[in-house]
Amino acid sequence: MNDAGEHIQSPHVIMAPETMLGGPDALSFNDAIRELSKEHKNIIIDCSEVNIMNSSGLGMLISAQATMKQVGGQCSLQHIPEQVNKLLEMTRLKALFEIS
Repeated sequence: MNDAGEHIQSPHVIMAPETMLGGPDALSFNDAIRELSKEHKNIIIDCSEVNIMNSSGLGMLISAQATMKQVGGQCSLQHIPEQVNKLLEMTRLKALFEIS
């Protein structure tokens, strides 16, 4: 909080999935995004440790972006491995995200 008692939102928060994006982690990932969207307007998903992403991983990213858009925010991706980048390009979902 600042001196006026207002809550200050941090500009972004970084989430870093480990090894796989998809599968059994989908529900907990989406829950985490919803919780973070209450406090943050921009979320960066660091994909540097992601080795595998399946269709549920794509769904997780789309859901994260939709959740952030609902609160007037943005979901960005960074450090995308080549295989994940190819999947985003093939599905034409790459344009949905800001990528750094």
